[in-house]
Amino acid sequence: MNRRQMTPVGGANTPVGGADEAFAALIARAGSARVGIGRVVHRTDKALVATGHRNGQPVIAKLLTTDDPYWVGRRDHELRTYERLADQPPSVRVPRLVCSDERLTVLTQLPGQRLHDARHLTRDVHARTAQQVLDTLDAFAHWAPTPALPQPVDYHGRIDAEHASGLLDDADRFALHALVDQLGPARVTAHGDALPANLLLDGGHCALVDLEHTGSYLPGYDLALLHLVSAAASPTITAAITARVQTAGIDTAFQVNRLLLTCREIRLHTSLPAADPATSKLAYLRQLLSQARHDVQALMRWA
Repeated sequence: MNRRQMTPVGGANTPVGGADEAFAALIARAGSARVGIGRVVHRTDKALVATGHRNGQPVIAKLLTTDDPYWVGRRDHELRTYERLADQPPSVRVPRLVCSDERLTVLTQLPGQRLHDARHLTRDVHARTAQQVLDTLDAFAHWAPTPALPQPVDYHGRIDAEHASGLLDDADRFALHALVDQLGPARVTAHGDALPANLLLDGGHCALVDLEHTGSYLPGYDLALLHLVSAAASPTITAAITARVQTAGIDTAFQVNRLLLTCREIRLHTSLPAADPATSKLAYLRQLLSQARHDVQALMRWA
């Protein structure tokens, strides 16, 4: 599928640094795309997201507000992923790319409510909801487009980086490298950022949104991330994930992913301002890190 290009507004390098400038750029670019903006639903230091309508169809308009090469690359990857999804559709609900320009991405708006608005769950979920979410992630993991999707994670490189950060010791580093080698080159599709806010529930359906990290990973990547952000508040979903991992026989890959993702989560929270309430999770995350390190070492003893 070829992306429909929209007429640029102000050029590819239009600065959109401040909140007012970003909103003005969103309105201008959306107008060029014949999108009427409704309300802003999400704002970060890298993007502005709003609801809207185009030709009577509800859409989501996402404006990239940074020139950081990493996020520019992630957006380019996301656009290519939507093209792959259109050419080789998966069996799960995902947005469809309507149009794009150098900064703006317009997607179909899917019905449903987020599993949760925060990064980490703060309440338990119903068993039926847990199964619905996991069924969707499992189905997406079985989507195998050709050629295969890129691999966003260099596992050996990530292991060395977390060791250098001090979150892994020499024994952890040795064990992880050995387990990744043991698992071999096989990878499966994963959303790559299966946070509660990226899971939309609508009746008996679950949809996946925000696909900028979608790619090929070791099995259990999405399950490991969802387990990490659910562990403090949702014994129902964490127990369901554990059961899925055991049934699928992917415990080793799951534990490798879980340990590396826990390291990343600690680094993310460490970078937050000291007054940020989210930093209160650090002590708990370090407990999870200790358990994840123990579980990886146990795998080596059984290997």
